[in-house]
Amino acid sequence: MGKMVLFSAVRGTVLHEGKPVAGATIEREFEWAWKSETGRDSTTTDANGAFALPDITRKSLFGSLLPHEPLVKQSITINHAGKSYKAWVLFKRDYDENGELDGRPIVLTCRLEAEPQRRGEVFGICELS
Repeated sequence: MGKMVLFSAVRGTVLHEGKPVAGATIEREFEWAWKSETGRDSTTTDANGAFALPDITRKSLFGSLLPHEPLVKQSITINHAGKSYKAWVLFKRDYDENGELDGRPIVLTCRLEAEPQRRGEVFGICELS
């Protein structure tokens, strides 16, 4: 059975005007086209605005043997003080660990005052650290 990383581990910090945002809810979602599976998890920022989410993996005998184009829609939303912020939107096209950023771990700095924009293949308010 082949290990398939649908969403690599994510670490980050949430800031507002340079100050850490404690207690923000980080919601992570994925849609896996191969199995028509969706999922979500969440965490909360600590006193320093930091958060971490583990990788999301699956194992599939057929998925590792049968040819198909990997496609996983990923998103991260930050909820704080009654507002939602689109932090990360990406279509992952492989099952590699840290495949989202060509092998680099996902470490983000998210500024709530920032306008969402595209940075390479990623859209949202977060910058890669």
